[in-house]
Parts: sequence; C-alpha cells; structure tokens
Amino acid sequence: MGITRVLIVDDEKYVRSGIKNETDWGLIGCEVVGEAADGQAALEVAREVKPDLVISDIKMPVMDGITFAGKLLEKQPGVKVIFLTAFSDFEYARQAVRLGVSDYLLKPYKDGELEASIQRLLHLHPNMPASQKDVEEEMIPLKKKSEFTNRYIVEAIDYIEKHFAESDFSVGGMAESLGLSDGHLSRLFKSETEMGINNYLTRYRIRKALDYLKDVQVKVYEVAEKVGYQDIAYFSNTFKKLTGRTPSDYQINGLG
Repeated sequence: MGITRVLIVDDEKYVRSGIKNETDWGLIGCEVVGEAADGQAALEVAREVKPDLVISDIKMPVMDGITFAGKLLEKQPGVKVIFLTAFSDFEYARQAVRLGVSDYLLKPYKDGELEASIQRLLHLHPNMPASQKDVEEEMIPLKKKSEFTNRYIVEAIDYIEKHFAESDFSVGGMAESLGLSDGHLSRLFKSETEMGINNYLTRYRIRKALDYLKDVQVKVYEVAEKVGYQDIAYFSNTFKKLTGRTPSDYQINGLG
C-alpha cells in the first residue's frame, strides 16, 4: 500500500492551510509532502519532493496553474493534477482537462468532494483490473490478518472483524480486551499496518458496506446501521470519500 505524495499550490496561504488540514489524507492513503504559492515555486518544490498528485489553483501570480501544469507534465508525465477553480474560470479548467490535466473541482467544494475526486483519479482509470472486486480492493486496500505475525495485530484485526458493526466501537475497549494501553496499541497498530486504528476500521466498514449494497433490495440506511453508522449522512459522506460515489449511486452503477 504505497502512500500517494501530494503537493498543494495556491497563492492564498489560508486556502493551502484549509486544503491541508480539512482533508482526510490518511483515510485515502495520501500524505502532503509540499506546498507552494505560485507555479514557478511549485516547479522547484515538485523537483525536490516528486509528488504523485498536485492540487492547484488556476489564477496565481508569477506563473498560473495552466502554465505550471503544462511544464510539470513535461518533466513528470505520470503526475496527476487536480485544479480547484472559481466558477469564472470553469471553462478554462475544462480546456485544461482536455490538455491532459486530470480533473477539476469548483470552489467552494463540499466536504468529501476532494477526497472523492482523488479516489476516482487514482483508482478508476482505464487500466484498472476488470473485476469489480479488484477495483474495490485497490481503491480501499486493507492488509489481512494472515499477513501479520505480531499476535497483538492479529488479535486487533480479529476484534475489528467481530465488533465493526457496533456504533459505540472504541479504541479503548479494543485495547482493554487485548490487555494493552490505548497509546501502545495505537502506536503498534500504525507501525505494523501503516494506518491508524480508526482509519482501518473505517475502511473495513466501507468494504463491508460495498458487499451489502450489492443487494439492490437493501436500503442505504440499513447498510449504514449494519456497518456501525447511526448517522446516514456521515456514512454517505465517508463512503463517497473512499469510493468517489454515493452509496445509492454505487448500488445502481457500481464503481465502473
């Protein structure tokens, strides 16, 4: 499970800070490795940090986003670029996509939309494996119990598999059942699995939700309850962050 390296480019510091701090990077397997205030500076940063994904504004001083993306794609053709753009630049952004930029979002975007865009971009591409199961496993990767030798990690994952549907699931309760402190279990789990306990739990829940939603007779609110969510809006938002689809859209169309 490789971490996707992200570069944020915007001339407004508070916007960069908002993108950085209000996006659930860990949930979708990403890490912010750099930021820049204009396209010229971003090229320098990109040369150093080698990002897999760039999130950039279009209108910036010194060098705008379109020029920057063109130069970056010449040097690092594999990098993905998402533009965050005001409505006034909407057509400009659409033209940029035709030139090879990966995607764009209109500002202000809603909670969950950026994560969903990233997931679609990174995992729903033409060369994806054909089967739906393969797509799901690549999009929401989870190591299995059999991949670990540390008994506490095996027991922790076993606990998650047995208790994921409980809405009052807690790391404290899990740690107590294993005879460890919260802090020690959390550090050990992250060291071994490369993600926090709550991120693992969320991914496990959404993977289970994907299976339940394959039955078109089941209601979305019933699935939410089956995987431990009492708040259907929160469930739907989390589902979209990880799959790029709403639960009802997935139920009808799948991930293809």
